[in-house]
Amino acid sequence: MRGWVLFVLGGVLGVIAGTGAMLIGFPFIFPPPVVSEAPPGAGATTVSRIGAFRFDEEASGRDLIHWANGTGALYRSDRMIVIRFDENFRAGPGPNYWIYLNTVPVGEAVAFKSDSGRVKVAPLKSFSGGQNYAVPDGLDIARFRTVTIWCESFSVYIGSAALPKN
Repeated sequence: MRGWVLFVLGGVLGVIAGTGAMLIGFPFIFPPPVVSEAPPGAGATTVSRIGAFRFDEEASGRDLIHWANGTGALYRSDRMIVIRFDENFRAGPGPNYWIYLNTVPVGEAVAFKSDSGRVKVAPLKSFSGGQNYAVPDGLDIARFRTVTIWCESFSVYIGSAALPKN
């Protein structure tokens, strides 16, 4: 009887450990393809660049695994506002990354979690390359100070950039 209990317990623990290892390892083994979207403007009558930003490479909360580097910009078209990560954008791989707009400067998990005005924009498309994210309709982009990448699975700060003043 004791042998069966140990066998079942070992199986359960093995499934839990395997699931955790898969969740952590999957993005490293099978990363999404590099994205190379064109800057905003296709099909729009007018497109203007509001301003540029750079991911803070000195922010507290970054480490060898959790990081994002590169530049980007905000664009306004006749239809929407777009957050653009440029071709030089790179992030350390991980599961379930999301783009947020924050009303406070963000450089670590504590600041991110304390921002009650943050808005979830979209899941990160790839860990590298040029990417466009439409800002949800009706948001006043001027009230946001930071664009942040956040790991939803582990509640971990990945990177952030101060948005340009409009």
